[in-house]
Order: sequence, then structure tokens, then C-alpha cells
Amino acid sequence: MRKRAFIVLLVAVLAVSFASLAFAAKRPHPDKLKYDPLKVSTPAYTELALSNGITGFFIEDHEIPVVDIVLAVRTYFPDKGAYGLNEMAQWVIRNGGTEKWPGDKLNDELEFLAANIEVYGGNLSTMIAVNCLKKDLPRVLEIFGDLVMNPAFPGDKVEMKRKTMLEDIRRKNDEPNAVQRREFGKLIYGDHPYGWESTTASVNAITRDGLVTFHSTYFRPNNAIIGISGDVTRDEIVGMLDKAFGGWSKADVAIPKVPEVAPSAPSVNYAFMDINQTYLSLGHLGINSNDPDRCAVNIMNFILGGGSFTSWITEQVRSDEGLAYSAASRYSSDAFAKGMFMAFAQTKADATSRATTIIIEQIKKMRDTGPTAEEVRKAVDSYVNGQVFDSESKSQVVRRLVQLRFEGRALDTPEKDMEAYAKLSVADIKAAAQKYLMPDKLTMLFVGNAKLFDRPLSDFGPVNEIKLEKE
Repeated sequence: MRKRAFIVLLVAVLAVSFASLAFAAKRPHPDKLKYDPLKVSTPAYTELALSNGITGFFIEDHEIPVVDIVLAVRTYFPDKGAYGLNEMAQWVIRNGGTEKWPGDKLNDELEFLAANIEVYGGNLSTMIAVNCLKKDLPRVLEIFGDLVMNPAFPGDKVEMKRKTMLEDIRRKNDEPNAVQRREFGKLIYGDHPYGWESTTASVNAITRDGLVTFHSTYFRPNNAIIGISGDVTRDEIVGMLDKAFGGWSKADVAIPKVPEVAPSAPSVNYAFMDINQTYLSLGHLGINSNDPDRCAVNIMNFILGGGSFTSWITEQVRSDEGLAYSAASRYSSDAFAKGMFMAFAQTKADATSRATTIIIEQIKKMRDTGPTAEEVRKAVDSYVNGQVFDSESKSQVVRRLVQLRFEGRALDTPEKDMEAYAKLSVADIKAAAQKYLMPDKLTMLFVGNAKLFDRPLSDFGPVNEIKLEKE
């Protein structure tokens, strides 16, 4: 009986094994699998236009009882002599609160409601983000409206932020990576506002009156874009917003155009830090976000140095030669001026010139030879697949719509981009490389100890030394 059972079991196992082998033989290799082209579609949204001039977007989403809101206010650079004013204003608006809701009381109330209000941004925008439960929305919107319209700018909070900013300036040369990013940006943008930085003098020049003027100048409903997503209907949210912002009055707001950026001359620059690594950057101006070749440039850079371990720079400098802890490139675009191309590495000091030479060789190879069809195909697939995560939630989609409207770009840009990526060819990438990569006009920056370098930097050209002085 046992023998018979064993034979039956053996036959069954063999049958399953042969069936599995037959299935495996018929199953295509993963590289041979075919998929429908990936598409990105923006969920249905409603455009809003409130009675006081606020415009924006709304997406209804009842999956969870939560509401997300983002308000974008257009701003502009302060005077260079008071640079840092926008940063201070954004921090004090949130942490200083209002007369009705001082900072500490505001924090306690939001914590009790399990809600969140954050204020952040840059020189050209201030963003106020809100997240709360649907049941607490009326209360949170009351606080939100008061904070947007009536920040108190208390003197103690102004001085608290000033001290923090001055301490940051005092310690600005502590980290070589921060020095590299800051100084390279200054080299690329020069005296353009994109190249400015806060100084002890500029931070000390900021006054409470200046912060109040910043707010009264830019914080106007006709100068704001709002985005809402969550467990609320359009009629509900419009009624609540009209109530919360009913006292917000319109005014003329003149936002200057961001100046054009002049290309910097090629140069070799050195900043001494007593470290045994070198932080090096090579690059030049990038492109505008409306450049018709933007998608081709993105794929070109993905292959060159933006695609993690598969990119040329990373593979050659780090994986093959073992010269760097990190090596990559970025090619950014900017909606108002131009972004930046930067190839960079953190390498051993005695491999500085070798790593630099290899990076330049890869840039020239991309410009002169270009990638293969297979490299382009894989780069497009990988890059496009990564873009899908930009639309995971309704709140992400709403923020993207707000950002596109703020930048003056078409709302269907993501969909058009997908179409453009799908059509890219090797010839397109080669053309982009020849037009937008300038290996013979690079601005170079080396942060480290030149005494430890494998070759003198003068081999790359006349050297300009940047003195890192503490303020």
C-alpha cells in the first residue's frame, strides 16, 4: 500500500515538474515582454474663481476623511542689501502667528486638532499648506485665513529667526558639500539674483517694517493660487473659503520679470578646505522650462549622469575606476530664467584630476558620439516610469496644477511630456547633446586641499582661488 502511494506521489511530482518546465520554456524572457505605452492622465478637476479674486483648482476625493490645501502667493526678490527677507517673513508668518492666534497657541490648537499648517517657499513664491480632518475643516480654515491675512510679525520671533540665520551664516563653511553647492551657484549665476546669498549685513538690515511691507505688497487674493483636494464638495469648499477669506481685499501687485542670465566665462576655481576629499563640480547654464528640447535634455542627462548606477559618469568614475564616493550629473530647467548643468563628484584628493578628466571625457563622448538606441530606450522607460509617482495622490496632482499655473505653463504639460518622451530617438538625444552640452566652456570648482591633488589644477587652466572667510 505504501509502495503504491509512493509511486502515485512520484508520478504526480514528475508531472508537475514537467508541466512547470514546459511553461517556463514557453514563458518569454522579461526583456521580451511587451506592455502598452505608459500614459499619465490628470484626474478630473474643477477650476475655482472666488469672489475676492483667488483662483485655483479643486479635486473631490472621498477615499479618506481628509482635506489638503495649498495656497501659492507670488513674490519677488528683496533688495540685495536685505537678502534673506523672504525667508524670514515665511518663518515668522508661521511661527509668529496672529494677534488672535499667537504662535504657541496656534501650535497647541493644531496639535489638538491633529491638523497641520506649514509656510515655506523661496524668493519667487510663498506656499502655505494645510492638512486636516474633514470634520475640523471649518475651524482650521478660520485659523488659515487669519494667518494668511493678518500675521502679527511679533518682534521676539523676528529676532529669534535673525539669530538663527546669523548662526547659519557663521557656520556656512563647515560642510564642504554646502560650500560646493553655494559657490558653484555663485560662479554660474554671478550677480544675478539666483546667485545671491544672505550675509550678516543683509540679515541685520531686515526690519519688522520690511516684513510687514512684504506681506502687504504680495499677500493679495488676486495674487494667489489655491489648490484643494479631499473629502469635500465644490459647493462646500467654496462657501467655506468665501467665509474664511471674506475680508481679504484686492490690490494691484506688480511682479517684475526675472532678469535674463548671462552665461559665465569658462574658469577653474579652487576653495581651500583642510579635508582629504575633493568636492568637484563642472558645468554651465542650463535651459528654460519652456525649451522645446527639455524632454530630450532630460533623457540625455539621465544617460550621462542622472540615471544612478547605470549612467556613464557614475559607472566610469565610481564603479569602473573606484575614484569617487559619489559621481553624477544634473541638468535642470527653470521656469523664469535658466537652470544649471552640473557634473559633480566627491573623490579622494589624490584622484581629483583623474576623476575630473573622466567626467569631461564622458561629457565630450555624449556630445560627439551620443548614446546607443538601447541606452535611449532603457533611459526613456526608466525615466518615464519614475514620473508616474508624481501623480500618486490627488493632493500631488493639485499641487502640480498650482505649480504649473504659477509658472505660466500649460496644465497638460505632463501629458504632452509623455508623448514627447515616447517619440524620442537617438538622433534627438545626439542633437540635444550637441546643442546643450559645452565641454569646452565649463566652469570648474574644486573644494579641498590642493597639496593632496594628483596634478596641479593649472593643468585645466588659470586658477582663481576663492577665499572662504567667516563673517
